[in-house]
Amino acid sequence: MKKTLMLVLFFSFCLLPVFSGQAIGQYWEYDVPYVPTPYEVVTEMLKVVDIGKDDIVYDLGCGDGRIVIMAAEKTGCHGIGIDINPVRIKESNENAVKAHVTDRVKFLEQNLFDVDVSHASVVTLYLLTSVNLKLRPKLLHELKPGTRLVSHNYSMGEWKPDKSMEVMTGMESHSVYFWVVPANVSGKWKWTAASDNSGKQYVLLLEQNFQDVRGGIVMNNGEIPIENATLTGNKLQFTVTEKVQNNSTATRYEGLIHDNTIDGTLVIAAPGNQKRTAPWNAQRDPSTVTPIDTSSSK
Repeated sequence: MKKTLMLVLFFSFCLLPVFSGQAIGQYWEYDVPYVPTPYEVVTEMLKVVDIGKDDIVYDLGCGDGRIVIMAAEKTGCHGIGIDINPVRIKESNENAVKAHVTDRVKFLEQNLFDVDVSHASVVTLYLLTSVNLKLRPKLLHELKPGTRLVSHNYSMGEWKPDKSMEVMTGMESHSVYFWVVPANVSGKWKWTAASDNSGKQYVLLLEQNFQDVRGGIVMNNGEIPIENATLTGNKLQFTVTEKVQNNSTATRYEGLIHDNTIDGTLVIAAPGNQKRTAPWNAQRDPSTVTPIDTSSSK
């Protein structure tokens, strides 16, 4: 009995420095446990975001740094890994040295919520859905339209991915989710017809939930809904079909959003397969803009 008690006390004192004081605080402050992404999954993540040499990759919760290191090795791009755990940052720097990419990657010991991600063209994640949801407003606010996001295993809740896939590693299946950050196109847009020199005024009313866009163009006899609307980054496309007597005219609008301006073209497909192309330039009333994440306003 005495020997058993002495052994218990001995091991307790040996383990005390590991789980006491600052160590306990550091252990519990990490919201996400460290589980490295398998290299097969990293390969697919980099493939789906189509990494190029000019990209700047931010890995939020970088672990041992393997994602930004592999991206730099394969494409020559630059990458920044962020992790709150100093052990992981040390490991990441050591791995960067081994891979000879220290001139292209950097690792920061920081809370990912405090990092300015506005310079990223690609963001990679392997966190938890709960953390992704907390991070979502920051990403939508700071990242430029067109920035690509990819997450291992965990989604963004109501923000549906533009693409998803499953990757097998042995007997285990991994989910990969991909998004393109959308521009905010919500609100009231106005322009003057340039295709027929009529000087006719048009008003476009748009509502938006992430990359899903709906709305209509206000005409003299009411509002005509837009059809087949797509929004990829800052590129907006939709079709409007106008019926006059027994004839229908479909107009396809395509434009790039720059703050409160759309610059693009419209293609009018009139009866008899006749097509006319004209410039399309619209201006938005800034006071009509609404958040693209509708859940944030509830």
